[in-house]
Amino acid sequence: TIFVEWPHLERLEALVDVENVGSQRVLEKAGFQREGVLRKYLIVKGRSRDRVMFSFLSTDYQS
Repeated sequence: TIFVEWPHLERLEALVDVENVGSQRVLEKAGFQREGVLRKYLIVKGRSRDRVMFSFLSTDYQS
């Protein structure tokens, strides 16, 4: 895994559109933890969009 190849790496992050439930499920199945919602994180086509932040820590990984 990435934590074996990069032993100093502590954290991976993923940001997903709040409406993209499928991608959120994929991250959760991969072991990522939902951390929260970043409100109005960016603007797409003139509209503010929220993002859900997920993380996977080196301590979450079990070899």
